[in-house]
Amino acid sequence: MKNINSISRRKFIDQLMVSGAVLGGNGLLVNQLFAARSKSQVRRFHISLQAEAWKKNPELIGLMKEAGVSDVWMASYLQGKWYHTPKELRESADFLESKGFNPHVLTVPLGHPGNAIDPSDGTWSEKKQSWKNACDYDGSLYSGTSIHAPVVEDNIEANKLLANEGFDTLFLDDDFRLARYPGTIGGCFCDECKNEFLQKYNYPAADWDILIDSVEKRNPSKVLRSWVEFICDKVNNMFVSLQKATPQMETGIMVMYLGAEKAGIALDKYRNVPFRVGEMMFSDKNFGNIKGKTDELFSALFHMRFIKPELAYSETTAYPQDELSAKNMAAKLSVSLFSDVRNTMFMSGLQHFPVEHWKTLAPAMKKSAHIHEEIAGLKTVGPFKHFWGWDSRLVGHDKPFSLFLASGIPFEVIDDVTEDGWIFLSDEDAKSVVEERVTAKSNNLVVRKEAGIQGDEFIELNETLVDIFALKKRIIPTLNNIPYAEGETPVIFSWYPDEGKALLWNVNEERQNYVIKRGDKIVQSVVVEGLDVTLISNRELFL
Repeated sequence: MKNINSISRRKFIDQLMVSGAVLGGNGLLVNQLFAARSKSQVRRFHISLQAEAWKKNPELIGLMKEAGVSDVWMASYLQGKWYHTPKELRESADFLESKGFNPHVLTVPLGHPGNAIDPSDGTWSEKKQSWKNACDYDGSLYSGTSIHAPVVEDNIEANKLLANEGFDTLFLDDDFRLARYPGTIGGCFCDECKNEFLQKYNYPAADWDILIDSVEKRNPSKVLRSWVEFICDKVNNMFVSLQKATPQMETGIMVMYLGAEKAGIALDKYRNVPFRVGEMMFSDKNFGNIKGKTDELFSALFHMRFIKPELAYSETTAYPQDELSAKNMAAKLSVSLFSDVRNTMFMSGLQHFPVEHWKTLAPAMKKSAHIHEEIAGLKTVGPFKHFWGWDSRLVGHDKPFSLFLASGIPFEVIDDVTEDGWIFLSDEDAKSVVEERVTAKSNNLVVRKEAGIQGDEFIELNETLVDIFALKKRIIPTLNNIPYAEGETPVIFSWYPDEGKALLWNVNEERQNYVIKRGDKIVQSVVVEGLDVTLISNRELFL
């Protein structure tokens, strides 16, 4: 076989199809081959970009290449309408290949409840007219996030046309979900979906009222759990149908901020496909504060419980395109770094973010990629525990207790409550302990005072840095051999004891000096620029 680098990706796919080498289903060979092609490269940088951007700004191609961008994703079939036709996209792809980029496509297969595609063009707030609107549990109608005929059929035909043009990978983009917003319990509650649900689970009509009441009160009742299973099956059945229709084209899923089962996303079912972890802080207003950064990281860490790092993509997004400054877009790279997401995806809707951003992004990308090589595959360990339980996934408001990540105490991600350490719970997960859906193993569960949850198992705190640093001060004498950042200056601190390394993210705007201690002994002092990261290696950091 020819060297992969010597032929176009389109021709390579065609050759594989002829030889019968491309496999259907999850974990396609195409993905494995392209991963092998760059196995020495831990971190890759992608961008969602339209031809209008590089035609308007010819210097953009060179800036992206110099910064380290390898893959370009183009908008195609957006909520039932072609942004660019498959043949137009093929022309753009040929141009990108000639410049050394790998071109791919993305679709918006269902539609968005609002205009999240192009703020300058209000027509993108509406999907194809023949697609049925979604019905919320209160009877209100809205455009987007519902699966009725002919949505699946239309998307299959669109994907076939894209596959016929030789595209190897496609992302089902914002929004492939059945929830109107983050934190809502999703699904279409129209009469058609109601009858389908009741018949599938053999529920009497009266149980529909129980479901509506459960959704309104966020009660994880039996009928609500059946409903969540029902909407997850709807989404996954469509995903599988799209996969089977174009086995030569890898299909990936974008997942919303803290997206989970209540949004119709059964996370376990997408472990072996390209997976965009959910983020939401798309502006300086939202990302430019410490809580915005810890919430963003919390969501990515949660999703990384389910996906291989090599298949994980970020949602490094600015929206509208000029609402996130260059320094904050560069700071977002640390979300991928700390969660071991191997593919950073820059996005800004259909409009490109300011070209001037690349002056800041390019050096930040190179630094992040270099550090990532040192920590890829390592598991962060610590006494503070990141936990997102079933009640959060089924009925939660998507408001994590995340600020502890900036305490300077090492943390780790857990699937279940543990006896050791301190576990920070959402209000809903705390309630699940009280109602005995989750069993506490120690009195180490940290809850917000506002949740009104009391008991011997719980430590009540306000989610403020003042309260979190007060807790830190109390527990430091018990940390024994665990390192930590001294003082009350916010910093995100990942500890990799098997390698004797630690990663620090200064989430403050100004330069900070951090003193790393282990017990009473100073391990290292380090200066970190504002919003920057630093990796330290020290024999005193080994377990």
